[in-house]
Amino acid sequence: MVALPTTTAIPSPSPTQQQQPLGTLHGVYFPCLQSILGVILFLRLTHITSQAGCLFTSLLILISSASTLLTWSSLSAIVTNGQIQGPSGPYYVISRTLGADIGCSLGLLYYIGNTLSCSMFVLGAAEAVQHSIRAYYARWGYGFSGHVFRWDVQVMAILLVASMTACVHVGTKYVTLFSNLFLIVTLTSILCMCVGCALFGMGFNDGNLQPYDRSFGENVWPRYEPDPYTGVIPDFFSCLALIYPCVTGMLSGMSKSLRLENPSKSIPKGMFWSIITSTTVYLIVCWLFGLIISNRTLKVDKFVSASVSYPHEFIVRAGVVISCLGLILGTMSTAPNLVAAMSHDDVLPFLRFLRQDNEGDKPTKALLFTAVLVALPSLAGNLDHVSPYATIFYLLMYSGVNASTCISGYVKPPGFRPTFRYFHWSVSFVGFVWCLGLSFCISSVGTFVSLLVFLLMHGYIKKARRLAKTGVKWGTLGSAVRYNIVSSALNSLAKSAAHAAAASVPSEVTLSMSEEGVQLNEMARSPSFTSDGSVLCGDLDNNEEWVHFQPSSDFHAKNWRPQLLTIMDVECDGTPTNLHVMSMAAQLQQTGKGINVVITIIDRSQASKAASVASVMDSICAEANGPSDGDSVLSELTGVSSLAPPQAPRTDRWRNEGGSQGLSSSGIDHDDTIHLMQRSKALLMLQMKKEGMDGFAEVSTTDGKFFEAVWSAVIHTGLGPLSPNTILLSLPTFLAFEEDASTKNSEDIGTTGPKRRSSIAYEQDRTRADEYFRTINGILNLQKAVILFKGGPTYPKNSTGIPERGTIDIWWIVHDGGLLLLLPFLLSKHSVWAGNNGENVEKRRNRRRRLKLGGKLRLFAVTTTRDENQEKLRESVVDHLERVRIQAEVTVVDCLAETNIAEYMRDWSSVKVAPGLDSSMNGSVEKAASMLNTKLRRKVGLSSGSLNPITSLQNGGISTQNMTLGEVFACQSCEDPCVSGVEPSESSLPKTVISHQTIDGSLCPPKDETVDTASMLNEAMRRYSSDANLVVTNLPFMHKNQCAESYFQFVDKVCDGIDNVMLVRGSGAEVITAYA
Repeated sequence: MVALPTTTAIPSPSPTQQQQPLGTLHGVYFPCLQSILGVILFLRLTHITSQAGCLFTSLLILISSASTLLTWSSLSAIVTNGQIQGPSGPYYVISRTLGADIGCSLGLLYYIGNTLSCSMFVLGAAEAVQHSIRAYYARWGYGFSGHVFRWDVQVMAILLVASMTACVHVGTKYVTLFSNLFLIVTLTSILCMCVGCALFGMGFNDGNLQPYDRSFGENVWPRYEPDPYTGVIPDFFSCLALIYPCVTGMLSGMSKSLRLENPSKSIPKGMFWSIITSTTVYLIVCWLFGLIISNRTLKVDKFVSASVSYPHEFIVRAGVVISCLGLILGTMSTAPNLVAAMSHDDVLPFLRFLRQDNEGDKPTKALLFTAVLVALPSLAGNLDHVSPYATIFYLLMYSGVNASTCISGYVKPPGFRPTFRYFHWSVSFVGFVWCLGLSFCISSVGTFVSLLVFLLMHGYIKKARRLAKTGVKWGTLGSAVRYNIVSSALNSLAKSAAHAAAASVPSEVTLSMSEEGVQLNEMARSPSFTSDGSVLCGDLDNNEEWVHFQPSSDFHAKNWRPQLLTIMDVECDGTPTNLHVMSMAAQLQQTGKGINVVITIIDRSQASKAASVASVMDSICAEANGPSDGDSVLSELTGVSSLAPPQAPRTDRWRNEGGSQGLSSSGIDHDDTIHLMQRSKALLMLQMKKEGMDGFAEVSTTDGKFFEAVWSAVIHTGLGPLSPNTILLSLPTFLAFEEDASTKNSEDIGTTGPKRRSSIAYEQDRTRADEYFRTINGILNLQKAVILFKGGPTYPKNSTGIPERGTIDIWWIVHDGGLLLLLPFLLSKHSVWAGNNGENVEKRRNRRRRLKLGGKLRLFAVTTTRDENQEKLRESVVDHLERVRIQAEVTVVDCLAETNIAEYMRDWSSVKVAPGLDSSMNGSVEKAASMLNTKLRRKVGLSSGSLNPITSLQNGGISTQNMTLGEVFACQSCEDPCVSGVEPSESSLPKTVISHQTIDGSLCPPKDETVDTASMLNEAMRRYSSDANLVVTNLPFMHKNQCAESYFQFVDKVCDGIDNVMLVRGSGAEVITAYA
């Protein structure tokens, strides 16, 4: 099941904003272009050209554009990593991707940069009016400085801010309505000034200039001189601080993300082309004016673009003012939404006073607060004084975005799955260094102070959230980094231990529970829960054990990754078998980036005999051939020679010599047993090395109770949050079940030998089945995910690979929280599934392309009733896959609609029915699930369509773990809601529930119906997935008091004739997210 981040209400867009979705051109490209082609182009670019020269001004433009292009790659990765569901644009995407701490800190930097840019626009409009008045008086021969009184620019700026605030308060729809008009005016002004400059160079039009103002090639090289108005002598980096805000408007397109038809495609494309277009325009203006107009004229007349315009200078003068007004309106309409969203998220306590009284109201308080912050920098009276600070804040914000995406791309948490194909963490790293370096070059003191404020704000947010115990949980990048650091450190320790050749300390041995120990299988039926989430398991009168299942409060579903505990089968001599299980574990570990512990369990009752046999064989091999290469590796891995014959048991103070006859010679206090365990562990580590697996190898012993040893390993393995959450085992085979059935059906009773042997084998297999059934059931009761894997030689291994791109088929019957999607996705990203082309150099390019694509996923959505809408189910599943960013071919299979497949795959007792359920429904679970969908739609604001599992858990409070796909996706309409927490009555059970027969106290469904259902599923799999390298489906649910024989007969029939099958059953804690 997919969950949205829990957050408080944020300002909702108006109904007009939810209509007419925009494309790339009008939704992203034009807004970005309007913001980039602003006041710097008209009032400062020509002046910078006169100071730095055309060559260095072009270098400044390219440096600034390079930083935005590098940041564009990071922003595109963030945008394509999840859905944008908030009106705050960049803040929503960054905060939900990087977490509340980093996201809100960067959001504040972006908000302050926006307010400073808006102040620049205000001062630019005032300066344009001032230059126009000065030019008017100069034309008539009057000397006028442009100042009516000393503080006229400040007063004009305050009045302009107040009037624009009033316009935004009246209605933002007018701002959106006239946005294209403002862009047209801006482009017209650029065209007029460029045409006028070209005509001035050809001598056809002088405009408001004189012929002596024409000087070709005078501004190619830098000529730094005091500014005529401020008296400050600029340098290269001060010019960079002045020109950089002109390229910071690329985020404007993200402010309209809710209105975009396809944000993940429109935003990257629109931002890219707006950067390319604006950079081209700036370079053209730089070289055009720099090569034609004299240096002195460009220095003195900062508004020379209007003086030379054609056909009239009024077009550019009025156009610049109108363009600034449009930029002010745009900023004043988007910046309040950003700060209002932060206040509604309740992350920053000092912003709570900006929270709206009612959801959906205009952010009036945020608008007034923004107006005050815009007005304060405007009191500087000159945009040259504001521009460096705006540059620093934008550069720090870009540095934070690049650093965060760099870390996410390097760590590769499963929740970070951007679909932007050109993203790589190294590009983000270059962007981080580039932007941070530029910021320090412009002002080291200002950058240091800003960084200090950023770090203090980050710490303040973390402390405020911890003290307030806020419910905002979006997952944090820090958690993913910490998990990756710990995992890498532990893996490094494992490698160091494996290559320690001189180690002579005996391997650590993990003991299983004693015979009087904890009986988890019985206590799991009715465990005792404590207030802190612990479970008391065991006999209250004898031994007891506390098992803590409560996860860390900082852990988020998007940081979930498979922490594997792989139970390997082993021969009596310690040699691991079913090595395909280790191949799968290695692939999951390498793609899921989790901890992997591989353990074998040796029966102590056979340890003494097996150790003696192994010692004799090793001695014979040593005498005949000497040490082999494999044994040398074993010696290097363990520190002891695997071929050394066992020594006689030595006497120490722990051994009772007088009573030694009563002690078992197969315990761990026996040297032969220790030798066998060391040999088994060395073989495990050797196989892990062949598979390229990072992890830990352990050997445990048992006195014959396999399930207790497994339970002990599950409980005690791991370190805190790095404890295993997924248990991988091989699927056992029970051949005697079929032989016994054929014996019973045979009428030939003349011979008793084979029948007696079959009966003995049947009892042995039945005992093994009961033990294995209890093992899996106990693991599930311990809230761990279980993977049963049936494999063979055809399974793709890391050492051999497969010739072509591999195919993984997913047969999705029960939703199970999304684990059935995540595990195949991780497997498909392993390089072995991309296909192996050998050493052919000509195919390396195709090899790299397939490595990026990984294996091919095919999803088969299985319907369980005839009432399910197949077309709607397919559309819903496809939409769900797009939300979670997993590419797979979807096919709906309806051949099982008349069977009871749903009963075998889920727990019917988990289907909760409302107390007021209408009896006329006749207990239909499908109708109950449909009513559940209606309740969830009302909570998440969906008027029609299928249930969105991304929002069902946290918005509806109902788990879809045991719901079929039809109940989750394809139910249409209902009236009464369903609630969880009420056990279903007898009338609420589905009509398709079949009767059970009792065998030795266990419930077994009729064999014919069991075989028929399993056969139909098996036939469908063999028909559709005959060419698949791996088939993944739900592990049938283990019902209470179910017969183990019937259960494994059903599983064996499902997997019959299929080489590689992975059966998955989640614990309910695994949630695949639609955001990072």
